[in-house]
Amino acid sequence: MPRTKPDLLFGPGSNSGFTPAGIAAFDDLRPAAVVRELIQNSLDAARLAKVKPTAVCFRLSRVDRESIPGMQSYKEALGLAVQSQKDMNDGEIAPQAELVLHRIAGALLEDQVDVLSVTDNGIGLNEKRMNALLSDGLSVKGEGATGTYGNGHSTAIPASDLRYILYGGLTADGDRIASGHAVLASHFVDGEHHPRSGDGFYIVDFRTGKGTLYKYASDSKAPKLIANELDRIQNVHKHGTVVIIPAFNHFLEEESDLWDMVSHAASANFFVAIEEGELEVRVEDFRSNGEPKCRSLNKKSLARVLEEHSDKRRSASFLSGLKAFEAHKTFRRGSRHELPTSVGKIKIHLAENPSGTTRIDLCRNGMWITDRIPLFQGKFADRIPFHAVLSLKAKDGDELHDFVKKAEGPLHDSLAIKRLPENERGSFRSAIREIIDWLLEHTTVIDSEAYTSDEFLTLDFGSDSSNGGGGNRNSIWGTPIVVGRRPSQQFHSSPDESEEDDDDSTNNGKKRKKPPVHKTNKSRRRPSLQNLFQATSRPAGDARRRFQIEFPKGCQDAQMRLLVDESLDATCERHGQDQYTPVVLDNVMIDGRLASAANLEFWDKQVIGVRFGDMEEGSTVVVETDFRVVGDFSGLPNPSLRIEVFRTIQDEQLEPIPEASGKVGPL
Repeated sequence: MPRTKPDLLFGPGSNSGFTPAGIAAFDDLRPAAVVRELIQNSLDAARLAKVKPTAVCFRLSRVDRESIPGMQSYKEALGLAVQSQKDMNDGEIAPQAELVLHRIAGALLEDQVDVLSVTDNGIGLNEKRMNALLSDGLSVKGEGATGTYGNGHSTAIPASDLRYILYGGLTADGDRIASGHAVLASHFVDGEHHPRSGDGFYIVDFRTGKGTLYKYASDSKAPKLIANELDRIQNVHKHGTVVIIPAFNHFLEEESDLWDMVSHAASANFFVAIEEGELEVRVEDFRSNGEPKCRSLNKKSLARVLEEHSDKRRSASFLSGLKAFEAHKTFRRGSRHELPTSVGKIKIHLAENPSGTTRIDLCRNGMWITDRIPLFQGKFADRIPFHAVLSLKAKDGDELHDFVKKAEGPLHDSLAIKRLPENERGSFRSAIREIIDWLLEHTTVIDSEAYTSDEFLTLDFGSDSSNGGGGNRNSIWGTPIVVGRRPSQQFHSSPDESEEDDDDSTNNGKKRKKPPVHKTNKSRRRPSLQNLFQATSRPAGDARRRFQIEFPKGCQDAQMRLLVDESLDATCERHGQDQYTPVVLDNVMIDGRLASAANLEFWDKQVIGVRFGDMEEGSTVVVETDFRVVGDFSGLPNPSLRIEVFRTIQDEQLEPIPEASGKVGPL
């Protein structure tokens, strides 16, 4: 007898566990991956519908668990899946599946669960597009779409503790369609010879035939949870799509609210689309009994939102808050150009980069893709640092747009020429070289044969554990200037533990520690930074300096100090002394904000260090500060200084800095 009502159905399939490869690939992704994929799909759908701007709404509510369609069948399949997995694994559940089952069990114990609904005003879903949505690796998007791989819907599944996502679509003709996808594990049913698949679909029935997969719930058969969202779409936009995440786990980010996560990811990854008026994002929280909390991200609020997130250094949003803030500023205020390459046009926004490093960002169809473009590395070492934002659109990018689209990975966050067919690689490389040549022509050459960093800043990169030597690695960074001669390279070690003075008559009868000294043959005074950091420096005023420090491998409880470099001045005419002398800092700004006392390291009531806390891999911090050299070195006209980054020791005790008069020389 044919089925007439929709339910969650698990058809025949192969063996799979609770962590199948298609989902495990996205299981540990941060909020930005889900938000980015959902917004990208909405942008593509709105372009197909030829509407502008794309309106995406993230709506948080709370519903009865049993109102989620197909829950009875879900629980039955879950019980069979657990038993079947135990039978195949000597009565045990695989360790990697235990966390999945723990979250599912927690959600099933709740009478009510949080639900995240994401709606848009795009073309909506019909049977063909729903088939593609529920398939793995099948995409039916138009040629100008941003997505390619057809498995982006999988990114949202781990955001549900039930691993169950619902979909609804409303077309311009008023047709409605509803479905869902749950991911559990394969299981056996008594009397059947083949296992049931771990993938369950909310459908009326399975279909077999050319171009058909399932019989979907349509029109009046759509369950209430989906139908209510389609009603909202119809009242506001007339057509669109909803993605519903039951038992929403807030991306496992307990300390962040939905607005923080969505606005951070959306503003960082889609600043081009928002700035050009193609995208608006709204976040609503209807869980409280009072007035709902609603906030909007659009062209008017974009700069403010980016600035709010500019202190975020983690790269969870594919582009960190600080880098997104800087990229938007260049896109908005930089000089604008259009380059007609041999295979398509690309827009270039260009500005000098005050951070002291050259950076080039690529955006396609309004979405940020990468700042690591093949063939670009090392091409601009002889240029004054600049920042370029490359913007590529399907409507005028022609083959170049298609090449970039094919070269992207499944998350659209990297480029690899090897992903292109061999017959297209040569043309893509030629276009890349045309862009490189244009940038070389329109940026300033550093015309000098001898270089050093601005005003002799020597930078200590920490211990490089990756080169097998374990020793210090020093380098020169920043905008080069011509100099008559260079200061000699000195060994940059952290001082040893200070030694106690036996003279009890000093310091009111208490033993006094001698000033820390350099000894290169003993252990270091503080834990050295095992992971390399990179730093740049430039003047920011009279006796004021701006530093950008990057952490390619991350660091826990990081602290920065500016030190006299073994008492050498930049002329090398004064011999070094064995004294550890931090430089006194004042008016310290961290990522554009005045530093609080908790972010500063004090020595005798004077600031001698800046604390960053835990720095994530790939994070960046910008410090701007006044500085003055004190003690025995305050009279030096050209002191040689260095940056030191290390892990903070909370109970570190240092001696007061002796004051001395004299004009402070430049860095």
